[in-house]
Amino acid sequence: MNLDALAAVVEVDTGPAERLAHGRDLWPRSTLALAQDRLPEMPDAVAFPRDEGQLRFVLDWAVTQRVAVVPWGAGSGVCGAAQGRAGTITIDLKRMNWIGQVDPATGTVRVGPGVLGQHLEDALNRQGWATRHSPSSIWCSTVGGWAATRSAGQFSSRYGKFEDMVAAMRVVAPARVYRTGQWSSGEDLGPWVLGSEGALGVISELLVRVVPVAERRWLRGYRFSSVTAAWDAMRRLMQAELHPCVLRLYDAVDTRIGGRGKGVRKENGGVLKSLVGLLDSGASLSLPLALPKMVNALAAWGGGECVLIAGWEGRGEVVDITSRHGHSLLMAAGGQDLGAEPGEHWYQHRHDVSYKLAPLFTRGAFADTMEVAATWSRLPALDAAVRKALGEECFVMAHYSHAYREGCSIYFTFVGKGEASRYDRVWAKALDAAASAGGTVCHHHGVGPHKMRAAARELAAAAPRFAELREQLDPTGIMNPGRIFPPVDVPEPPAPPIAIDERSLLATLPAQQPAAERDEWLAARGYALRFPTRNPLATGLPQVRSAWETVILGASAQVEGRRVVVLAVPRSAAGPDPRGAFAPEAYETMTVPLVPLAEPTVRVDRLGRDVRPARTVGAVWELRGPAAADLAALSLADAEAEP
Repeated sequence: MNLDALAAVVEVDTGPAERLAHGRDLWPRSTLALAQDRLPEMPDAVAFPRDEGQLRFVLDWAVTQRVAVVPWGAGSGVCGAAQGRAGTITIDLKRMNWIGQVDPATGTVRVGPGVLGQHLEDALNRQGWATRHSPSSIWCSTVGGWAATRSAGQFSSRYGKFEDMVAAMRVVAPARVYRTGQWSSGEDLGPWVLGSEGALGVISELLVRVVPVAERRWLRGYRFSSVTAAWDAMRRLMQAELHPCVLRLYDAVDTRIGGRGKGVRKENGGVLKSLVGLLDSGASLSLPLALPKMVNALAAWGGGECVLIAGWEGRGEVVDITSRHGHSLLMAAGGQDLGAEPGEHWYQHRHDVSYKLAPLFTRGAFADTMEVAATWSRLPALDAAVRKALGEECFVMAHYSHAYREGCSIYFTFVGKGEASRYDRVWAKALDAAASAGGTVCHHHGVGPHKMRAAARELAAAAPRFAELREQLDPTGIMNPGRIFPPVDVPEPPAPPIAIDERSLLATLPAQQPAAERDEWLAARGYALRFPTRNPLATGLPQVRSAWETVILGASAQVEGRRVVVLAVPRSAAGPDPRGAFAPEAYETMTVPLVPLAEPTVRVDRLGRDVRPARTVGAVWELRGPAAADLAALSLADAEAEP
């Protein structure tokens, strides 16, 4: 490996401190190993390109030297995707950290992949704009890392995940430089790059969609008698076209441990902070970790009271309307108003990240999180299955966030005895439980070596095309090899049944069925397509979507004489998104969103600023739900006020 030739052009560090830092990310399994004095594999060197030209040089050098490369953002991933390995070099992209000026006409900004999230938000805020991508790791994660893992922020219910905010990318691959999205020519590879974790090239520039800084924000807390009652309220709210920016529900255990028993969280940190506090006081974790089932039962004892945080933001008049109707809906669904304090407290502390977890690992425990997701109809079974799998050997609790019209994510936090074999066993059971319950094994943390086999089984439909692209773009196989879509044996699945999921407002329909026949079948059951089309679904659905919409939830298709099925889930991040990637004639079925025909509806030919339509029907917009009339009146007033 001729590092001198590389260092002549690009900054390179071969020192032990830099190599050790890039030998791991924040995967708890590697943290556990480090706490037990087992050092990670380290890359041979770390390269720091400053621009696309230097990045191109690094990849050309790596191809010539036959050296594998691992792209690196800020190392905050929790699945091992960015971990260095012996005989490789890490490409640290944080020197590629430019931020352009916002283009107000298009609502976009050009940024480098190495920009830290908070730096981007601060720069945009000074210009009156924001992405509103707000992960807990915003201080220690990068824009390129967000795209590579299909990250989700805390306001994804309103603004979508980061993949929805990416308008275009430039990607440097060993074979060529290519562009995606609005910059693409020919096939748009954007859906394949997003979530590919560096396997299809290194992102060198992004065009990111931005929104004006919110004029007003409204936040509140609600107490519910049980998680199931709160789930129903969340579902009804998300399907009422009220577009909250946040819906965040804490289960009964998290509500009590996090100090929310009266609806106000006094301190942040929840179960992890409580356990660290025990250690600081000299207590031992031996007993609770040895008897996890008993501890879980004791923690759950005393009732199922839980707390929901709800919030709206945007244009003041729109927030007034949507929050008023949202508040009424939550109260009618059984919520008890706790006032603004719980929501405001959460907002002020939403990026608090505990830096005191080391005692848990050094004193014989591990702490981890698992984020899964499912449609509303499958959410209870997913919650029960994963909770049972984790709870056999860990103390476990959960909160529910990233809610959408079709379903919701579950974010489990769990603590167990610090043994690598136990850690692996717990995760294997939990991933199998999530898949068996019809949920995605990953909503926003990425895949890495941690989840790659489970993700490969979930997205087996994407593997053939992904392998083709990898061969075309990286023929020598140097890009983060062996990290995504390993070979797995998946039996050919049956065709999904033609059916309507009324709780999730979804229908699985024949993709080639004539439009009139399909629409008549839906109308007889009281529904219509959310995205109307006069063509069969396979050829008629729109390709461009708004950030808060999902056009295709799932699909089945015939690929090389074999059926493949993409699971119908809201916003999976188990790798790239193949839902709209098959040839039109290959589709057998598609799972698509619906609207109820009996829902209150108002049609307008002008939309007020920040008013979001439920549907586009011909040349008019359709407003639906309890706020439809008020939003239509606001749109009319805006139109009349125009010069």
